[in-house]
Amino acid sequence: MRRRCLIAGATAVGLVAGAGALALPAANAEEPAVLLSEDFEDGAFGPLVQNGGATLSVVDADGDKALLVKGRTNDYDGVKTPADLLQAGGTYSFSAQVKLAAAGMTTSARFVVEPAYSWVGNTTVTADAWTTVSGTFTAPTGADPATLRAYLGTGDLGAPYDYLVDDVVITGTAGPGDGGAWQPTPDPAFVPGGATNPTATPLAAARGAGNAVALTFDDGPNPGETAAVLDLLKDKGITATFCVIGQNVRADGGAALLRRIVAEGHTVCNHGTSFADMGSWSRAQIEADLTENLRIIRDAAGDPALQVPYFRAPNGSWGATGEVAAALGMQPLGLGNVIADWDGNDLSEATLTANLRGAFTPGAVVLAHDGGGDRTTTVRAVTTVVNEKLAEGWTFTLPRGGAGVATTITSGFETGADGWAARGDGVQVTPGTDARTGTGSLLVTDRTQPWHGAALDVTAGLPVGTAVEVSVWAKLAPGEAPASLKVSVQRDNGAGSAYEGVAGAAATVSADGWTQLRGTYTLGAAADRAQVYVEGPVGTDFLLDDFSLAPIVEKPVQTDLPGLKDVLGADGIEHVGVAIDARETVGTAADLLRQHYNAVTPENAGKPESVQPVEGRFAFTQLDQLLDFADANDVEVYGHVLAWHSQTPAWFFRDGTRDLTDSPADQALLKARMEAHIKGIADHIDARYPDGDSPVWAWDVVNEVIADGDTANPHDMRDSRWFQVLGEGFVDEAFRLADHYFPDAALFINDYNTEMPEKRADYLSLIGALEARAVPIDGVGHQAHVDVARPVEWLEDSIVAVERLNPELLQAITELDVNASTENQGADVSGAPQDPYSPAFEDDADAAAEVGYYYRDLFAMLREHDESVDSVTFWGISNARTWLRTWPMPRPWEQPLPFDDELQATPAYWGIVDPSRLPARPADVLPPRIADRSDEQAVSNGASGAKVKYALPSAIDTLDGAVPLDCDPAPGSRFVIGVTTVTCTATDEAGNTRTGSFDVVVTRKQPGKP
Repeated sequence: MRRRCLIAGATAVGLVAGAGALALPAANAEEPAVLLSEDFEDGAFGPLVQNGGATLSVVDADGDKALLVKGRTNDYDGVKTPADLLQAGGTYSFSAQVKLAAAGMTTSARFVVEPAYSWVGNTTVTADAWTTVSGTFTAPTGADPATLRAYLGTGDLGAPYDYLVDDVVITGTAGPGDGGAWQPTPDPAFVPGGATNPTATPLAAARGAGNAVALTFDDGPNPGETAAVLDLLKDKGITATFCVIGQNVRADGGAALLRRIVAEGHTVCNHGTSFADMGSWSRAQIEADLTENLRIIRDAAGDPALQVPYFRAPNGSWGATGEVAAALGMQPLGLGNVIADWDGNDLSEATLTANLRGAFTPGAVVLAHDGGGDRTTTVRAVTTVVNEKLAEGWTFTLPRGGAGVATTITSGFETGADGWAARGDGVQVTPGTDARTGTGSLLVTDRTQPWHGAALDVTAGLPVGTAVEVSVWAKLAPGEAPASLKVSVQRDNGAGSAYEGVAGAAATVSADGWTQLRGTYTLGAAADRAQVYVEGPVGTDFLLDDFSLAPIVEKPVQTDLPGLKDVLGADGIEHVGVAIDARETVGTAADLLRQHYNAVTPENAGKPESVQPVEGRFAFTQLDQLLDFADANDVEVYGHVLAWHSQTPAWFFRDGTRDLTDSPADQALLKARMEAHIKGIADHIDARYPDGDSPVWAWDVVNEVIADGDTANPHDMRDSRWFQVLGEGFVDEAFRLADHYFPDAALFINDYNTEMPEKRADYLSLIGALEARAVPIDGVGHQAHVDVARPVEWLEDSIVAVERLNPELLQAITELDVNASTENQGADVSGAPQDPYSPAFEDDADAAAEVGYYYRDLFAMLREHDESVDSVTFWGISNARTWLRTWPMPRPWEQPLPFDDELQATPAYWGIVDPSRLPARPADVLPPRIADRSDEQAVSNGASGAKVKYALPSAIDTLDGAVPLDCDPAPGSRFVIGVTTVTCTATDEAGNTRTGSFDVVVTRKQPGKP
């Protein structure tokens, strides 16, 4: 016996009838009992059993008996406890004396508890003296005693070796017999880690089949090594799990690295606030530490509901940590295959590379360290082996457990509502008898808002980053006129909500039959709750049946394509951006974004109703997700938007229930609200990026301030609530405030239809007035929501007009898409555009080709103006995500962007990058475009009217260029007093004809007036 007093003489305390039998502790024992004590003095090692293939024998050693393990080649070679010794929920202390047999050797030893292979008491051992290996372990509630067994594990030395064991002692208690699982301290504000059905037993296997591993990193974040690992993973397009220490997150650079981990799609694992061994801690102590580290992680990430679905015990010392972690919503993550890259081992690059190669076994969790010391050689080993394994076809995945996997959710409404509920006050959701299949459906009535409808909570079926297909069949109630319905998702985080369309799930529905609404959706960030809902025009009653939500496999992006940012950057266009929400920060969409774009515009997350839905209550979760993604991926952000007439809460323009007027007091109030809003955003971004390295490079300061037709306001400004209270000066005020609070950002005015000749004149008139008043405007935005028949020449004329006004003004194409409809009502989402639209081409392939040729001509023009056109932003990552597919009605034929529904290159892409790869141009079916123009005013001196030489409107064909225009009555004709409509006709070489009209208004000169 070595150095300490044990129970003398007995092979095992509690032995009954004969040798090898063990008396198990009472199920509710409160005092620890000695369950096993083996000193090998009787020449045997029972009730311990042999584990592995080494040779076991009892030998004389230092005046006592000891067990010799000869020819150890594996970690598990040695001895193991018998089945049924350890019980579910029990707490155990393990101890043994270990010594290496050959002089000059050093390695490590520990107890390892199956089936999770939890390390207990890992300790350095040598040949110089006996070393005590000890630690504490709490068995998970619900564990199977038959498989809950502990063995003595040892470190690898590169070749077989021998070691000695003595004085093995296990004491402990069984778990609570009927007290149930431990429960955390009640806290209604606590957000669990996010694991789906976590188990107290640590898991150490990867998801997937075949040559798949789950790569995990412990003890970071560490500014040097973690950054290098992230660079590697980003370059290779793979993800990993990072078990982070709270004190490292709080250290210099730690929070930024944590945000980068999240933004680049990796999974965060809770590794405790420090490196402390929790193996002997009480459940209360463990709970306090784990919840504090969750807080640290989420504060650093800026997301109070960030999923942290795994927990790994520091030093592999579990104790009661697994049970507590599971109760807090985190799956305990076993060590898996380690590479021994911690201090005290051979940390040479060659050794760690060999160890890592060996750790790659199919289905393994592989553990390396990016913190806890100098891990430079670990990074080198990981770089080498990851490249090797990718070349061999290995895949990288998540560990099992933890974050949920998308599950199929269905509703047939055969026995009721299947969990669907009314969305909106007064809405009625009742069983329907008109069914597509079976006998039941869901009837939705009494809708008084477009967003009213029926909703289903699908949080459990939507893990972050997993693409799903959503399908539901719809039919209008009897007597309803055809109407467009669509499927959307509401994503709630804290005080904010995002409303995101299911791409493609929109259609015109009638009462005559069932219509399928089907599309795809990817949850871009953790949500407190996610609901899918069906919405449509006010007052439309409809039925639903046969709903399903199921995961799908996305097609990978084409990595061999030249990046748009590289092609256009070489041509002088510095910022090549795309409008996104959180869905584009994960999965294949994020891969495409990183490949092709160096800038992003928050599609909705920066709009006033998203940022400050209630006065003084800012909600930045949605915006922060995009900013952090951009920051982590070296992508710049074009902010959108500070002041806009649309998607701005009504409270901005009210004092209680009273509408604001243009009184001095109300003007002061609205100006104060404008400043508070802009300052609130700036303060938040400055606090988030204290070093002044915010990714925001530009802002749309004001948006869509010019009306589409004549108004009584200067510059034909829109009669918005901003204008009604503050007049034209609201634009000046917004720019001066933005310049004060965002001094380093480029400040833009932005509008749609700026290529239209008359709106162009109004736009330039306002911009000229702003410059004359020394308003700090840096740039002019052209949204460019155009169609295939809208002449590129008109947009060029607008760009040239700005260049002539002030060549120092930057110009940006801010919201580019090219539709293929016969109608184009611009982009006024607050208006009531004509319905229905119709496709300009009978064949979708012809439409896609023509869009490609339009992009060819558009970018040929933009390249000619590269000195002023600084930025081009596409309004959507793919055709599936374009707003045109659902606004103002379902338009499934639209293909307005460079990438299709599956993120593959379209003719639009090749029109930009290499027009020689465009398909043959389809037959010309597009009539010329005639510019709208205002009515012509004239005054007659007599009763016979007046000759009026009006200017012809512009008429251009996309293939033929300028075409002749025949107007009747012709310019110079005599027009009678009153209103005469002039009808103009343009015909292209293919015979396509378009007509347009305007009025000539002649008034009689009043006697005595000039």
